Amino acid sequence: MQLRRRQILALGSLVATFPRAALAGDGRVVLGRFTTTYSSEAEHKTRAFNVELAAGAIDGRAIAPGATFSYNAAVGERTAAFGYAKSVVLRDGMIAEGMGGGACQVASTLHAAALMAGLDVVARAPHSRPSAYIRMGLDATVVFPKIDLALRNPRGEPVTLRARAAKGSLEAWIDARGVTRPEVSLRSEILDRVPFARIIERDRAIGDDKAHRTAFGVPGYRVRRTREVRAEGALARRDVRIDTYPPTNEVLRVAPSFDTSRLSGPPEDPNAEEPTPAEIVVAPGATRPVLVQLRPTTVITLDNGVW
Repeated sequence: MQLRRRQILALGSLVATFPRAALAGDGRVVLGRFTTTYSSEAEHKTRAFNVELAAGAIDGRAIAPGATFSYNAAVGERTAAFGYAKSVVLRDGMIAEGMGGGACQVASTLHAAALMAGLDVVARAPHSRPSAYIRMGLDATVVFPKIDLALRNPRGEPVTLRARAAKGSLEAWIDARGVTRPEVSLRSEILDRVPFARIIERDRAIGDDKAHRTAFGVPGYRVRRTREVRAEGALARRDVRIDTYPPTNEVLRVAPSFDTSRLSGPPEDPNAEEPTPAEIVVAPGATRPVLVQLRPTTVITLDNGVW
């Protein structure tokens, strides 16, 4: 399924919006804009705080012609000294508690806006698994100081980064004064889907009647992102990026004597008695993946056209 311009994408918690040609009253032109959503409920308040703090750190940053912007330099180290709180983070493909959770969502939203604005992406790394808030190929993970998002301004005039985060909506855009907005189109296409494996852990504290799912499995994907930038209708440049998201294994914890054939289909011997299927219960703390991670749309096409 392809989603074209003048639409709002709603993929899980992902929302992409396209800007008007200019912001009224100040002569500034929006080159590209992108919006994602985040939870602002009480249980996610620390992550929401981090999102809003990081968004404020990049808002108003100007990039001179030919200059490069560093996300890590602008946002700073995600520690308590810089005002960040503990929240959930993605570590080695798994959800865990860590400092500054939410900073990657701001980086991802800015990265998508920069792509739509025609900026050069000097440094960027994808996450280790699909994100719930943004399309694969558009995300950007950041880890201070090792992994950065760096953006270069290829234009002949300065551009300014903007970001707003409030009430669960995060918006990033790039604007400039008295310029012509380039025509930019993005195409994100899933090339391959890799199934996840099931890992069995034995635990004497688990009863023999049930299997406890401590981690949900998420398929892996290989994604191709193509961007075309046009000036006055002519193709100015085209860049292609292929990202790989390895699968995240499902983990089940069972008793030492548990018969794992109860978790699969019928036995290989057709004359054997079929075991009673086991009940799988979700262990406390297991994070459920969302639909956009399990069954993402195969192809999405975006552009920075006007509504």
